[in-house]
Amino acid sequence: MHSEHEVLIQFLADVDEQIRYQPMHAAVNEELKAHIEDKAETYMEYGMEEEEAFRRAVREMGDASAIGIQMNEAHHLRTAKPLLVLLFVLMGIGMLGNFAARGFDWMTCEEQLYILWGALVLVLVMRYGYPLLLKHMGKLMILFLVLTAGNLCIHLAWRRDWLLNFGCFQYLFSPSVQFGILQLAIPAAAVQMYRRRCRGLRGLFEVYGFLAVPVAASFFFFGAGYTHQGILVLLLCCLGVSCYMVGKGYLKVEKKRGFAGAFLGVLVLAVIWAVPERERLARSLELCFHPEAQAASAWEDGYNGVLMRELLGKSEWFGSVSLSEEEKLRFYTSEWYFTDGPGEWQPGGIRELEDYVRYKMQFQGDPALKLRDLLPDGHGRNYRIARWILSYGRIPALFLTLLPLWACALMFAAAFQIRNRLGRLTALSGSLALSLQSLFYLAGNLGYQFGAFGNLPFVSEGLVSITGSAVMAGLVLSAYRFDTVLKEKD
Repeated sequence: MHSEHEVLIQFLADVDEQIRYQPMHAAVNEELKAHIEDKAETYMEYGMEEEEAFRRAVREMGDASAIGIQMNEAHHLRTAKPLLVLLFVLMGIGMLGNFAARGFDWMTCEEQLYILWGALVLVLVMRYGYPLLLKHMGKLMILFLVLTAGNLCIHLAWRRDWLLNFGCFQYLFSPSVQFGILQLAIPAAAVQMYRRRCRGLRGLFEVYGFLAVPVAASFFFFGAGYTHQGILVLLLCCLGVSCYMVGKGYLKVEKKRGFAGAFLGVLVLAVIWAVPERERLARSLELCFHPEAQAASAWEDGYNGVLMRELLGKSEWFGSVSLSEEEKLRFYTSEWYFTDGPGEWQPGGIRELEDYVRYKMQFQGDPALKLRDLLPDGHGRNYRIARWILSYGRIPALFLTLLPLWACALMFAAAFQIRNRLGRLTALSGSLALSLQSLFYLAGNLGYQFGAFGNLPFVSEGLVSITGSAVMAGLVLSAYRFDTVLKEKD
């Protein structure tokens, strides 16, 4: 640039000093430079010398530092601090719950590392996640397909005993990993729906066609119900995001046709999922609404549902549930249901009730049973809200129940404060997903378990669910953080 333009260089440098987010310097400079050059060119058309024209154009812009401060306010990073603090509080509750459930042992330490890892992922995704998601969306979609295909191949091979000597693959490609794939497909689908909005219903159906791959693949995974919650959450989130797009006029289609297309697309995905899975889905629904039908032994999820409903029915508004030592023993050995109640023990696991009672009693050295001993074996992760209800009463348990719901409400609040439409949709999809997971977990704690037990975001379950929750919430925070600095592209 010629020396006569040094005044412009100095002006832009003074503006940049006031803008904290350095990646915005180039865009701001380009915007201001174009404005100054236009004004200078106008002056030169009236016969003014180039050097004087630029000096006058810069002078008329005003004080560079003041402009920089204004630009910084308009292009600044921000943090949803109440939401971030509450998420860390939930993680802290999860860590305390691990110690309360198992004490200080190696398994508890492993679970604490999961939560600490989740905290790190949350911070990293909040700082860098949203721009990276938009930049590498194409690669991410390919990765989803590769992971789904790899997961499917590993499970088919595992079923045929081809991988008996390669047990590590069962951990790399497990039902939990497939749940994580379905979970992270939600914000990816939201971004793709928005980017294809100009294509109308065709663009929407293209995204649904992509999602049909992991949805259809779920039929081949072993075990009933491992992916049922994940797919149901995926379908409901896609329906919510697509209907929001239609309602706000983002999708280039008439609203009635748009709503009809959104419901039709999700319905087709539901059919692709439900028809091959109809037997497993029937069992998941039966487990949720009629667990007695699957209470064949104390090892079954159906018995857990019956047990939770019975114990919660004895809970108090304040204080621990009141049970005699004899009642505790009958609950501990399952005799309350299979001997005293209507339950009928079926062969499976430890074959007879008497064998199961002997099996349980060998671990009972202290005659004074504790309340946590009566809960199902997975209570450390799966029944945290139920444990609070039984230990402290229904009213105190509302604290643990409302905290994750409050976090979800703050996520929705942050999402609707985002002015960038793509960022709002990304945050909305993550908020929907974590809210639905929390509701499924709460239902399971009340004895209405659907499919495999769900997870309470940031509080329960293992590495994949903690990581997935951190990524989803991190994207909400990241979309909010970059709302004022990333411009929407058509």
